[in-house]
Amino acid sequence: MVVQAGEGTEDIIYGSASVPAGPKTFGGYLARPDGQVEWPTVLVFGPESRPTSSIKNICRVLARHGIAALAPDLEGDPDRDHRISRAIAAFIGAPNGDWSNAEYGYGVVAFEDGLGTATRLAAADRRVVAVASVGSAFDDAVVDDLASADVPGLFIASRGDTTIDIDASLSVRDRLPQTSFVVYGEGDAGFWNDDADGFRSDRFEDVVSRLVTFLGDALPARL
Repeated sequence: MVVQAGEGTEDIIYGSASVPAGPKTFGGYLARPDGQVEWPTVLVFGPESRPTSSIKNICRVLARHGIAALAPDLEGDPDRDHRISRAIAAFIGAPNGDWSNAEYGYGVVAFEDGLGTATRLAAADRRVVAVASVGSAFDDAVVDDLASADVPGLFIASRGDTTIDIDASLSVRDRLPQTSFVVYGEGDAGFWNDDADGFRSDRFEDVVSRLVTFLGDALPARL
């Protein structure tokens, strides 16, 4: 890993990570602030099984704002991915860790199709204290998981994104009283993704600002 300065207030350490979880080692991408303290932590789930360059960038940006972010390598099978995410959650939540305070609570952040894995983890692990989604749609399984988790949530999407049904997602607001819904009036699919044709820097900056504020309120303070 190497240290990089950038937006936000923290120098960061980032790079590919090997995650020892029981008898197995899993891969992923880790970005965290530098320094000998335990940081608020999130697991980041992207639209593909392996972290894309845009997801890695999101992890680095969160780290520069004082939030450790780990994006796991997954396999594309829902049940297998759930087991991997549970194992990685156990790793970040281990009390003997020296960079994360996830044993006291951690967040999950999902982009597009990563939402199903994220909410399934939230429903299964009571250490999840916050769920944020960007560019995702809420289906019945996601709503059931979020209702079961019963933690603060943040939904960010755009009406210009024709790949998801915004109105169907908004129709479940009564079932999710702890979730805040933010819908941009315009912005194509990938408005958050700096590799996508629909990327918009103003939307990206707003997404980051909202994520940092939401996670800062919900996650345990650094120790």
